[in-house]
Amino acid sequence: MHMKNRDDIIAYTAQPRIEIIGNSEFVVDGLKSVLEYTKEKIKIDLGKYSVAFYGDALYINAFTHEGAVVQGTVVTMEFCSNG
Repeated sequence: MHMKNRDDIIAYTAQPRIEIIGNSEFVVDGLKSVLEYTKEKIKIDLGKYSVAFYGDALYINAFTHEGAVVQGTVVTMEFCSNG
């Protein structure tokens, strides 16, 4: 990706980011809030978007005001617009 100027870099880094490690660990940056939290579903608000993880034995292993690490056996991930 070619960045033209500093504003392009800021816009790129301000976007939510999800890192997938196998089907059992997901690092989510850009977290605004946790919308749902059960062993079968974790839904996270990313501002303009939200992401939901569906599976078994799901939990948030690490949590900060900027992100979270979702772990467990994820079967499906759903990414959708909040607006």
